[in-house]
Amino acid sequence: MKRITSLACAALASLSIASAQNESNPWAIGVYGGLTEYEGELASDMFGILGKGYTFHGHGGLQVSRFLNERWDVSLFGAYGRIGAKFNKAVAPLSNGPVYKQNEIYADLTAAFKFVKNEKCKFHPFAFAGVGYRNLSTVDDFIGVDGGDLVIPAGLGCDLRLTERVALSYICRYGFTLGDDKDTRDCGKANDQQMMHSLGVKFAFGAPKDSDKDGVEDKLDQCPNTPAGVAVDANGCPLDDDKDGVPNYLDKCPGTPAGVQVDTLGCPIDSDGDGVADYLDQCPNTPAEAKGMIDEKGCPIDSDGDGVADYLDQCPGTPAAAKGFVDEKGCPIDTDGDGIYDYEDACPNEKGVKENNGCPEVKEAVKQLFKKALNGIQFETGKATIKKSSYKILDDVVTVMNENPTYKLFIGGHTDNVGNADKNLKLSDDRAAAVKAYLVNHGVDESRMKSKGFGQEKPVADNKTAKGRAENRRVEFRVVFEKVVEE
Repeated sequence: MKRITSLACAALASLSIASAQNESNPWAIGVYGGLTEYEGELASDMFGILGKGYTFHGHGGLQVSRFLNERWDVSLFGAYGRIGAKFNKAVAPLSNGPVYKQNEIYADLTAAFKFVKNEKCKFHPFAFAGVGYRNLSTVDDFIGVDGGDLVIPAGLGCDLRLTERVALSYICRYGFTLGDDKDTRDCGKANDQQMMHSLGVKFAFGAPKDSDKDGVEDKLDQCPNTPAGVAVDANGCPLDDDKDGVPNYLDKCPGTPAGVQVDTLGCPIDSDGDGVADYLDQCPNTPAEAKGMIDEKGCPIDSDGDGVADYLDQCPGTPAAAKGFVDEKGCPIDTDGDGIYDYEDACPNEKGVKENNGCPEVKEAVKQLFKKALNGIQFETGKATIKKSSYKILDDVVTVMNENPTYKLFIGGHTDNVGNADKNLKLSDDRAAAVKAYLVNHGVDESRMKSKGFGQEKPVADNKTAKGRAENRRVEFRVVFEKVVEE
């Protein structure tokens, strides 16, 4: 039965949605008109509309109802009209007129049970019962006894909802009176009874219940108990413009980008507390001691670019050249302890002097040997063939290299400006290579040496004189450390 009722209501709801008297419109007033039927010793007219000799006695009524819940209403009904009947032939076989007629003032208080809870259903049948009272007075010279009776009313009704607030209503109200003498007959049988058929229109009204005063009635309010003064949406929930799950009135960080995790105040989460929200933080888990020394990406600042963040750097202002040559405290390293930082030290693993860029000072004897070798190494004219007269000097160079394993040697070849410049460049390169080959052949590791020719590009004397040209034709030796570099 419940399923059939639901389906019927769904079908009717497709034609018109009605709500009428409900929690939103808890009060209703109805205006009715209809007929009142009599049942007693004089006649039996109930449901006798089509019966022979039936007499019509009308009434007009007013009903005020109050919604209690989805199942129950309470109503106060009042009516004024007439009640009467022709004599029962068994009582007065010779009478044809409506000899019984009285004016009736009627009122009752009833509770109604609604069979359908679905507010979208247009038809709402109900049953009711309660307590009532009627007062009767005789009309003209018709028979009847003036007075009042208590009445026990019960009945059925149905509302056909036309709009949200208006319904067409029919009520069939049966009344069992506690008196039996107002029709002048009291035969000890059943007390007088009456039936009121009322057709009318009901108008629902009243302010919807809004407990939190947010402008959305309780039955639609998905967020009850909203604080006073808080702006809400159509569902009665506080507005949350940035959709971060924290309503505007609590949100201390409005305008949070979509999808960003926030705390209870609506602010983006900053797990490491560095002042940069997680969704922007490219360096999560920054230590607390770095607070105040980070950039806009949430990364610790390294002002001097030495690879050590400022909050750890005990030597701020390290030159850019020192990058890669600092310790974990951000201070320049001096590996060999010679007082010259590694980034300036050409020989960081061997103690040296500042005048030689941190490399050991070349012995004076070595300097003199190399000076002697400048013009002491002779070649066949126009060739890279070393003359035997130069072997002694080259052997001394071999000895120096063997006695000083940290030395590395750069060999540069030079010519004067006589002849073709390209040929001179090749000749100087070949002569420098020949010297390198001699030293390798006599026991010096090739990896410790590098040779290169410069041709006539770097004269040390005037090529206009024979003496100057002789000085420009030379082989230079230069001691280097750590790695062989070019001039």
